[in-house]
Amino acid sequence: MTEIIPIQQPTSVLTRPITGEVDNDEYAIKVFLDSLARKSHHTIRSYEKECHRFLLWLKASKPPAPAMLPLVGVEDINNYLVFLENPRPFSDDFLSAHGWKHQPFRKSLAEASVSHCITVLHQMFAAMRELRAGGDEPYCKFNPVKLAHDGNSGPKDDDEVGQALTPSEWEAVQEAIDTLPRETERDQRHYHRARWIFQLLYRAFLRREEAASLTMGSFEASPEGWSIRLVGKGGKKTRIIATDKLMSELRLYRQTLGLPALPSPGEQRPAIMAITGKEKGVTAQAIYLICGVIYERAAELAKERGDTAAATRLSVATPHWMRHTGITHAMEAGVNPRYVMAQARHSSLNVTARYDHQERRAWRADLGKV
Repeated sequence: MTEIIPIQQPTSVLTRPITGEVDNDEYAIKVFLDSLARKSHHTIRSYEKECHRFLLWLKASKPPAPAMLPLVGVEDINNYLVFLENPRPFSDDFLSAHGWKHQPFRKSLAEASVSHCITVLHQMFAAMRELRAGGDEPYCKFNPVKLAHDGNSGPKDDDEVGQALTPSEWEAVQEAIDTLPRETERDQRHYHRARWIFQLLYRAFLRREEAASLTMGSFEASPEGWSIRLVGKGGKKTRIIATDKLMSELRLYRQTLGLPALPSPGEQRPAIMAITGKEKGVTAQAIYLICGVIYERAAELAKERGDTAAATRLSVATPHWMRHTGITHAMEAGVNPRYVMAQARHSSLNVTARYDHQERRAWRADLGKV
């Protein structure tokens, strides 16, 4: 059985807008490789090799079709790892028919090579979830490499809780936003939108899909204060608190758009606006891309300060990390766990309690006395 090797999370997989629909594997892989333009030529060539030889193996294992990657399952990934332990050569006719001039698998892969292969395929399938096929559906609906890895490596334990940014990492993110250019009107729009997105995800504990679906009318006033009406995970409708700090950020964002400071009842304007100036919102995919750019800048800032650990974590962060960060910071600030649970829409207090890192630090400190 192939040894389970830790996978690296994707690093800002897509750093540029995607136009048009993706309807075949070759184009999907091209878009993924294009997103790596800032990496070295050697790295790009290495990624290209791993992506295309996996696709070639897939064509040798199943009836070939233009779009095979969306149908890849956990069993396929496990079968591929078994194949890498003892690869068989492909026929010359098969290779020639698919544009290959040499055997892509000559011998069993070393452990480091298998690890690299897993990492590349993990990043590739993560990117495929951000690409769009027809009807705004993701090109690949799930990441089979992640599922295979998680299933073979046991429970996730506190992996998600560990995705919360430390105060210094969160500070680096905010500083990265502040370093965005603000010279032109378009620059200003980019800056204020990025700031609003991060504050919204952080202060309301939102998932990016939830944030993308909000309208300005989702913010509702009552004698008790402002709340947010939203459709959460599993299509569940709920209301959460819009804090004073979040409403201050919303006022600032609306004013930069030339709108009244507060939303009007039933206002259908998207809560996060496109830069074009039209009454159009952003997609969850766009939020992913915007956050990726900011995380990259924050990682560079951390690296300049010599904090390589923070730089590494920030380089693999996703929008969902802001939800974990907001929940963790609320717990560490002493907010009543019942309120945090309601705001985060957790199933139980046991889930919420896992975000109390102060307790974990106290545990570590006490053990350090021995």
